[in-house]
Amino acid sequence: MIAPSILNANNMHLANNINAAINSGINRFHIDIMDGHFVPNLSYGPELIKDLKKEFPNIEVEVHLMSNNLDQMIPLFVETGCDLLEFHIEAAQSNTQKWLDYLKENHIKAGIVLNPATPIKEITSYLPSLDQLLLMTVIPGFGGQQFRDDSAFRIKEAVQTIKASHHNLPIEVDGGINDITAKIAKDAGAKIFVAGSYIFNKNTIKQQIDKLAKVIS
Repeated sequence: MIAPSILNANNMHLANNINAAINSGINRFHIDIMDGHFVPNLSYGPELIKDLKKEFPNIEVEVHLMSNNLDQMIPLFVETGCDLLEFHIEAAQSNTQKWLDYLKENHIKAGIVLNPATPIKEITSYLPSLDQLLLMTVIPGFGGQQFRDDSAFRIKEAVQTIKASHHNLPIEVDGGINDITAKIAKDAGAKIFVAGSYIFNKNTIKQQIDKLAKVIS
């Protein structure tokens, strides 16, 4: 599955960019929410998610929450009607299970995000509560970075950890994804591919999605 990140879309033509992706077979979009504290960048607010769900009711919206103010931010984005919310284990720390339970209680799919430096073993006790695992393949905060060399090893380790715990959990990758790195990630065991600049900043959106789809099919 390809989940385009609209962070790199043209904000002046966002609806047109989303429509072009939908017409190219996309049914899930990845929304990066950055508050300027957990990562040194700012992006969207909850109103965008509400507008997306209103204007495009048939698409799935996953929120990637890059914030260490989870007490305020998770309830705020749950109210938007997003389909899946994934937060960083580095921000949640001892409250990770609390927030996973909260998402389940509010009928939102739950995901944990791991930064490149965070050991894969950190997810083990939370696997029964997860719908998805997101592995960052760059340092989070900015689009257009290069795929990290250690990413394939980490994906394989995550696959082994999930299998050892007798769970069936899709792994998503985010950062530096293109037609070359997507194949590396797929071969390592990733199932969901977040791509931003590759889709929205080169050729046409359809051409880029088609190229990526061929690689991961």
